[in-house]
Amino acid sequence: MTRISFQNLTIDQVSNSSGIYSGTNVQSKFSAHHHKNEGNGMIIGNNNVLQQNRHLIIKKPNPHGE
Repeated sequence: MTRISFQNLTIDQVSNSSGIYSGTNVQSKFSAHHHKNEGNGMIIGNNNVLQQNRHLIIKKPNPHGE
């Protein structure tokens, strides 16, 4: 069995699918799911002003039925 020992451990950021485990432990069936939709796309030029915007995001059908 491999043993790793740290003198000091600093954690700057914990993300959505991160985990911090200390001591004797067993992770079982660990999973993470994330979904993010954003709008606007690309706006090119000088002095552009966006007001009262509306965004339509059309979800593509999942071929796996999930």
